[in-house]
Amino acid sequence: MTPVLARLRLTPFIDGAFQEAGRAVDTVLDPATGETVASVTAARPEQVVKAIGAARRAFDEGDWPRMPVYERGQVLRAIADGIMARSEDLALLESVNGGKPISGACREVAGAARVFNYYAGAMDKFFGDTIPVSESLLNFTLREPLGVVAQITPWNFPLLAAAWKLAPALAAGCACLLKPSPLTPLSTLMLAEIIADCGVPAGIVNILPGGAEIGQLLAEHEAIDGISFTGSTAVGTAVMRAAAGSIKSVALELGGKNACIVFDDADIEKAAKSAVGAAFGNAGQSCSARSRMLVQKSAVAAFTQALVDELAKLRLGSPLDPATTLGPLISAPHWERVDSSVRAAERGGARLVTGGARPAELKKGNFYLPTVFGDVSPELPIYRDEIFGPVCSITPFATEAQAIRMANASAYGLNGSVWSRDIGRALRVAKAVRTGMIAVNGLPSASSTSLFAPFGGYKRSGLGRELGMNALAFYTEVKTVTVDLT
Repeated sequence: MTPVLARLRLTPFIDGAFQEAGRAVDTVLDPATGETVASVTAARPEQVVKAIGAARRAFDEGDWPRMPVYERGQVLRAIADGIMARSEDLALLESVNGGKPISGACREVAGAARVFNYYAGAMDKFFGDTIPVSESLLNFTLREPLGVVAQITPWNFPLLAAAWKLAPALAAGCACLLKPSPLTPLSTLMLAEIIADCGVPAGIVNILPGGAEIGQLLAEHEAIDGISFTGSTAVGTAVMRAAAGSIKSVALELGGKNACIVFDDADIEKAAKSAVGAAFGNAGQSCSARSRMLVQKSAVAAFTQALVDELAKLRLGSPLDPATTLGPLISAPHWERVDSSVRAAERGGARLVTGGARPAELKKGNFYLPTVFGDVSPELPIYRDEIFGPVCSITPFATEAQAIRMANASAYGLNGSVWSRDIGRALRVAKAVRTGMIAVNGLPSASSTSLFAPFGGYKRSGLGRELGMNALAFYTEVKTVTVDLT
């Protein structure tokens, strides 16, 4: 790890250059050991203002927004190649900084490269329209870059989230100010090094490590045209409120409390196996985690046993061990929050089926056993609230109509799944559940694994969509042009 960090610039990247180290430092920890990994210089308010000015000038006066889209695409392909050239270092940073099992970290790095490659070829396929308003008028629309955009990424998928935001924004011709989480900034800073070597003009990409005060400044600043935020619903609400003063375009990818609906005619073994990845992947630290298991009464016992059997196959341990399949929670305070939710569920009458504690053999780090509760009442907070940890609840239902009501009785609407051999019923339920993404008899929805499908949710799960061509809609403005032909 030391050689990787010795080469990495741990300061803000502004106007094409890494800044000098300063005294305002974020200490970055290894969640598997609690030890310090690095000290990152946080951007000062005056540096954020400097970055905003650089982005504004680069967009208003520079070549990037006016460059032919295929030329921008060549730069994005170079970034993808740069990611793959440094894939081992990036995966190591994701694993040590974020607690991700190394095998999963490698897949995420490859996924980030795929995102840049996808958008390298997407912008020249994102068209305006011609509109037949009358014989004497030619009416058409243009897609033009939104402008200067602020982007705030979460700690749970730092590199992948940065790619999801930067790649479509750059493809559209925008200038970007990206703030990574202070808990996991390292892979994003390495991405800044890659971008600096790939021909992106100075000021078009700025990376601003630091805390919430940077996000507040970005959301409020009048020189910024749009903001894309991924994180908690509470913080997303604050971002939206701050952005309202200057009427910014806002995209929010927020929380989820997603339902996995299992009917008694489903393939129970397959449903349980899928539930392990869907609910416990990334130690449950995902807005897409399907942590509410709604199971038809006659199938509860079989599904619960199958789920427990599958969980027993997981291996907790060092994220750098290729055999590890479940890593630690991101921080000690987050461990305490998850454990507090588990204890509250026990006091509320939920039946602890398995887990609910620190693994006895792992004395250091923020590890938590995969935890399942049975007999969970919809009135309990563990049923309603996003835990963001390796915890799921099992609640029985009787009829199709009841399952739909229970799934929709949530403030969130991000992801979900339906399991039934009756395809008509499965599709009826999929249509009736108010969620942005839903899977039928399979893995998480296609947009969780594919770049081609939109990712986003209903209700308090956010606004707008990431990925696919839909992401380009946010990073562009529509201009209507009318020509008098007489």
